Amino acid sequence: MNVLLSGDPPFTHELAALFQGAGHQVTLWDLGNDPGQLPAADLAVDVHHRDRAAKRRFVQLLDQLPEALLLTSALPVSVTEAASWSQAPDRVVGFGVVPPLGETGLVELAPGLQTAPQALEEAQAFWRGVGYQPVQVQEGPGLVRMRVIACLVNEAASALLEGVATAQDLDTAMRLGANYPHGPLAWADQLGLETVLAVLEGLQAEWGEDRYRPSPLLRRMVLAGKLGKQTGEGFFVWEEQ
Repeated sequence: MNVLLSGDPPFTHELAALFQGAGHQVTLWDLGNDPGQLPAADLAVDVHHRDRAAKRRFVQLLDQLPEALLLTSALPVSVTEAASWSQAPDRVVGFGVVPPLGETGLVELAPGLQTAPQALEEAQAFWRGVGYQPVQVQEGPGLVRMRVIACLVNEAASALLEGVATAQDLDTAMRLGANYPHGPLAWADQLGLETVLAVLEGLQAEWGEDRYRPSPLLRRMVLAGKLGKQTGEGFFVWEEQ
């Protein structure tokens, strides 16, 4: 299968490796490329998170491929909203994965109000083909895991800003005391702080509730370009791999 993939690291890099490992041909698409050179594809995968305009441009670009199934990362916006940008909304299915992908074998799938049952079935079959177990959930920014993780990160960032503990001690307390696989701040660094911020902003826009208001520290770090592991610095300093 020919897969067209576009969006933000680390999601693009890890998904490309996953798909290629299952035998698919993957083309990484930069929105700066000439739209007239868009390659043929059976499946398009959108993992644009922070830049809402970029996400919309990519979804609309796929109108040139009306037969392709579109998997859109349903972290910053609902699937129904993303599908509304397409001339073929019935071919749009939301999904959610959490890097590092090697730690899980599960993908959340969410249909929008326009999604055709056949498109959802095709999405389920594709993910099973790459070795992932699809679980259907209701649509909404963040779906299940990223919604909960983003809120956890947000609270940890607020605790850090208020001087409750150091970043290292906050993470140690949650790893050892709550048996989390990662400390919330190191987890945020791996996911990308811009992705965490996008999920929180999507939730706040969707529900209008203060519990989703991003921590000022999280906003400042994203503005400063301290996005985590991908930039070498976030809540922690990361040595070049």
